[in-house]
Amino acid sequence: EVLLVAETRDTITTSGGMKVLPMASFAGCPPLNILIVPGGIGTRKEMLNEAVLQFVREQATKVELVASVCTGALILGNTGLLRGLRATTHWRALDLLRERFPEVTVDSTSNVVDEGKVMTSAGIAAGMDLGLKIVQRCYGEVIARAAARHMEYPFPKSNSRRVVHEESR
Repeated sequence: EVLLVAETRDTITTSGGMKVLPMASFAGCPPLNILIVPGGIGTRKEMLNEAVLQFVREQATKVELVASVCTGALILGNTGLLRGLRATTHWRALDLLRERFPEVTVDSTSNVVDEGKVMTSAGIAAGMDLGLKIVQRCYGEVIARAAARHMEYPFPKSNSRRVVHEESR
């Protein structure tokens, strides 16, 4: 079962104008196995939202895996979950991750960074690779490859970023 969880169950309008209806609030969230923190322009605000940070911290003590897509890593950074780990994010936020969290080893060459209980991915489309790595961890490579095939998405041949930006080096 996949749930969209937010601070409240109020409708959220994304930066692109799409309206999203959370299925559970932080207070009413059932037990989770995996927590995936999304990224996007809104993370700059939410990384300072103590309710978000507290929810992620609390869930991290209960779940099997905490993952972030793109700039969701900034939220994980502010919770302290990345301290002493390698992590990545969108190429435009790599310097911000380095500056704000000097105790994190920022990986600018990997598409997905797997540090055991915590995984981070590069920008936007790298979230697909992250999802496939999570499926592979939970259900094996055969199922992950079948999921990629079903989506008509290439199963990652390597963990290198698909596009390397000079600014990210």
